[in-house]
Amino acid sequence: MCSKQVQIGVTLAIVGATLLACGAAAIQVVTEPAGKVTVAEGQRNVNLLCLVEEPIDFCIVKLPGAPAPFAASDKLPAPVEGIKFYGLGWSKGSCGITIDTIKASHDGAFECTVSVRGQTYKGTIDINVSAVAPEPPKIELASNVDAPNGEFEFGKKVVLKCTSREGWPAAKLSWYLDGVRLTDDVGGEFVETANRRATVQQIYRRAIAVEDHKKQLTCRAEHPAYEGGFQETSLPIKLKKVYTNDKQEVKKEAFTAPVKPRAPQIIVSSEVAERDGAFKAGSNLVVQCISKDGNPPAGFLWFLNDQLIYEGLSAPYVSRNFRGNTVQQTLTYPLKAADNGKTLICKARHPEGSEETRLPIRTF
Repeated sequence: MCSKQVQIGVTLAIVGATLLACGAAAIQVVTEPAGKVTVAEGQRNVNLLCLVEEPIDFCIVKLPGAPAPFAASDKLPAPVEGIKFYGLGWSKGSCGITIDTIKASHDGAFECTVSVRGQTYKGTIDINVSAVAPEPPKIELASNVDAPNGEFEFGKKVVLKCTSREGWPAAKLSWYLDGVRLTDDVGGEFVETANRRATVQQIYRRAIAVEDHKKQLTCRAEHPAYEGGFQETSLPIKLKKVYTNDKQEVKKEAFTAPVKPRAPQIIVSSEVAERDGAFKAGSNLVVQCISKDGNPPAGFLWFLNDQLIYEGLSAPYVSRNFRGNTVQQTLTYPLKAADNGKTLICKARHPEGSEETRLPIRTF
């Protein structure tokens, strides 16, 4: 008799567990839009909704750009500015939000957590904020390049920087001379990203030849948000007359005492594959070393441990203001697994003394 009772009890337990499992599986969170939504920055009144077939005990949502998760309720005001409740209410198994104006920070995964009869269930909607066009590219000439009246001397090396600002994702840069793409002496692209906006820079060096006279040096920025896919900016190359009877004006440089620059900094490009402070072996490590406010400008030496680096360096680019000279140089280094544990060193040399900065390298 007892054995029969035990058997019946076990059978009932199995059936109960099966019914509970089936009941749990029957609760499914349906999202509207389903799965993902693509929106434009500045778009108004975007609705995100979560639905279940039973009344909801509570509903908590997590929105990219919001400081913390919050309750989405028709009974309570949303604690985030520009957000309000959307849906038929918890009693109808419905909770969601309306975003007044889409911002770049909303890009990411929206998540709702609903409670039904003591069990919680989740739904997600991937919010994809579409591409944002960067400012038109801009070419700047290094301040230590002599180009009076926009004219260059043939044989002299010029250093230029092209910058594309505030786009998403980062633009891709390239250089052309009268429509012919340039590949030699082009530095790596260095990207800085903040608040889902990317600024990309690339340095180019050229020794001006006689045949360059009256040609156009062009920097092209390619981006999906540009009409036609790209925008360009050009610099006309004009050669200074070599033979002239005019008296040449001799420039007198004002004497200023040497000023030691600030300690150099190494900045890692936002495009570098990185995980928990480690870099991916087999990828390119793109970094920039910056020395600020020196007079004269500092010069750089790069080392990996004790090994001097020559390859992958762009030309140093110098800019000047009332505080002194800022020098920046980009290094593109192909990482190997064997580089794990080594140290990248940028040494800034100056008449008033040298300083260095170090970047420990870990790979995965």
